[in-house]
Amino acid sequence: MSNDFKITVPLSRDQREVMDKMTAAIRENGIKAVSFQLFKSLLIFPFSEDNDLFFLMERAYGLKGNGKKSFADLRVEAEVEAKRKFTEKCDVTVEQIYEIYAKKQKISQEEKASLIRQECELAEKYVFPRAFGKKLYDTAVDCGKNIVFIANTIYPREVVLRMAEKCGVSGKILISNEINCGENRNTTIFSTIQKKGKASAAAHLHIGGDVSADVETPIMNGSKALLLADTVANMIKSGRVRSHVQAKQIYDYDTADFLALHLAFGIYSSYIFDIPRNKTALSDFCGNLYILGFFVGGCCKKADISELGETERAIFEAISENSDANRGGEEFIGLFHRHFGDIELNLDYKGFTLPLNLIAEHGGSMDVGLMKNNMSADAHKKWQEGITDAPKAPDFRKNKEQNKLEKLADRLFPPGTKVRNIADGILFNMKKRH
Repeated sequence: MSNDFKITVPLSRDQREVMDKMTAAIRENGIKAVSFQLFKSLLIFPFSEDNDLFFLMERAYGLKGNGKKSFADLRVEAEVEAKRKFTEKCDVTVEQIYEIYAKKQKISQEEKASLIRQECELAEKYVFPRAFGKKLYDTAVDCGKNIVFIANTIYPREVVLRMAEKCGVSGKILISNEINCGENRNTTIFSTIQKKGKASAAAHLHIGGDVSADVETPIMNGSKALLLADTVANMIKSGRVRSHVQAKQIYDYDTADFLALHLAFGIYSSYIFDIPRNKTALSDFCGNLYILGFFVGGCCKKADISELGETERAIFEAISENSDANRGGEEFIGLFHRHFGDIELNLDYKGFTLPLNLIAEHGGSMDVGLMKNNMSADAHKKWQEGITDAPKAPDFRKNKEQNKLEKLADRLFPPGTKVRNIADGILFNMKKRH
């Protein structure tokens, strides 16, 4: 799938600044080689949770678990065990994962091969190019840079090559599960990247979303680096909507019952937060009517809204009446259909009114103000008077440990401040210092 669908929200000044600085860094005459983290920076999936692909496998192929656990749970467990058992390479392979799955579930080699094929087919089906990452890649191509990719992945080379071709990307591709892992995984991988780039360390620029692997390691090896944060991470930092949903559905958000909502977050993050956006004070939707309408209005257009409360209904009607917000909702629907049109009629849209519930009960003052002109004075006043503080959601991050660079950044530039948000997307033009 080419990423030719253009959402119609203008870029902010900060986004344009990020774009200009990153493309200018690639164009520098002194840069001879540019390397990219292939997945998340260039190739993305319209998912927001790690197990969404496995939930889709269950639906697409009628996969069942063992009676106690679902296929998705068992598939995740097999990967965790594979990472403990197979440590020779920098990443495990899909073959190794299903080798463990097959032994535990007592399935045949034919059934194992079928599962591997099914997972690879779905991964290839849903992958698509990240628009901003592709722009950076095209800039490097136009400037004649030597381009290298590192694919941190479980999938075999032939699958990765088909994904890259589908997304219009070509170059030297290194596969992490083919690289022998030394004592330091990140250093091993980046030294391999540098060799393939065939440029001096100072003439090499690396682009990726992991602070440690894609920024700290290149800099410590004398190269330059650009941080292009993962779209889901960008979305989570932008406001409270994902944490509100998780708090409301604390026991079952991560189950297949909420797959459709996971996919909605996947669409939201992939398109609205492709280019990092700054957190806007007192707003959960970047202080932007289009963005509010895109997710809140778009989700409501897929939901059963027959039981909305009075204030929720008044807000939804205001979104529908505002041209920018309504356009956002319509474009969300178009994108959801574009990516999931073959399955959307079979999805359960449970929880799709929760984004609306957030602003109805706990809306930021800027978001409340955005809707004022499309609501009656009485309805707007009642909404304002009924707003309360949102309860804090549990921390769903799998790895809460921060590396030294992240801790330093948090001390110097607290998360959520303008300087920190800009810094997340601009060039780290530093060299190794002793």
